Amino acid sequence: MMIKLKFELCPQDGRIKPYDHPYGYVFRGVIMKWLHEIKPELVHELHLHEKVRPYSINYIVSKKMPMLTFVLVAYQDDISDALINDLISGEKSKLTFGQKDYHVSSIQFERINPKRFLVDSKPVSRFRLNFLRPVYFNTSMGDFPVRFPIPVMIFGNLARIWNQIVLNESEIDVSELQNWVNAHVFVSSYKMRTASSNIGKPKPVVGGLGNASYSVSKINRKYYVHLLKEMDRTYDYEFVNEDYLDKCRWLETLCALGELTNVGANRTAAMGVMRYYPKRHVSQHDLLSKHHEVVLKDN
Repeated sequence: MMIKLKFELCPQDGRIKPYDHPYGYVFRGVIMKWLHEIKPELVHELHLHEKVRPYSINYIVSKKMPMLTFVLVAYQDDISDALINDLISGEKSKLTFGQKDYHVSSIQFERINPKRFLVDSKPVSRFRLNFLRPVYFNTSMGDFPVRFPIPVMIFGNLARIWNQIVLNESEIDVSELQNWVNAHVFVSSYKMRTASSNIGKPKPVVGGLGNASYSVSKINRKYYVHLLKEMDRTYDYEFVNEDYLDKCRWLETLCALGELTNVGANRTAAMGVMRYYPKRHVSQHDLLSKHHEVVLKDN
């Protein structure tokens, strides 16, 4: 279960200027300080490096009025329980960012079951992702991050987050999904630029900002011939169609999840904020028919 807390904050002095509104990492610091005051052992647990951080942060600066909207999405019950209980006590009437106090004018609470994403999703074949804040991915392959939203990076990252949230129910085989994505999903167009963002470290981080469109190819027959050989089973075009539809459905499920969790590195500092726009869903034309069965057997 995920909890979305949306805070509307008004500055005490009635002003928000472009140069003095908080960065995403400042919100993260405020949340960590807040949790440390009410449940310090939880803060230690959240900083364990081997775990996916079970929360994400986003914020919006209003252009029309002196107000900040700060969004915290927690996918671990003890985070949301601690904050909500403290809010109910009435102690939190303001939050301090740097030298500026913000009054909490309203708080919206939403409980989200991520399994609904899977139930409601359709197998998508074309879609666009808008990256509202710079996105990048740390890898073990080199010293420099990947600053472009490559499909396998996006869905590998979101699949690992999904597995932590659902706790072994409807769990994804991350390696299998990444292999399928490598064989079927490609970038069809993009309009992106690099942008830097301050995350509270000596140097700002750099990521991709803008939008990219993705397409799913028709069924990659070589991929499935190889997969079925590894599974030691005879070719079955119905199995191939079902697996293809299932993977395309997971693409939409994970994109819907990513709108809440962000994607890539430093999601907890409001990096990798994304929006998902489906363009086309899988049709019968994308699937195999029975006469393909003999063709693939011969390959």
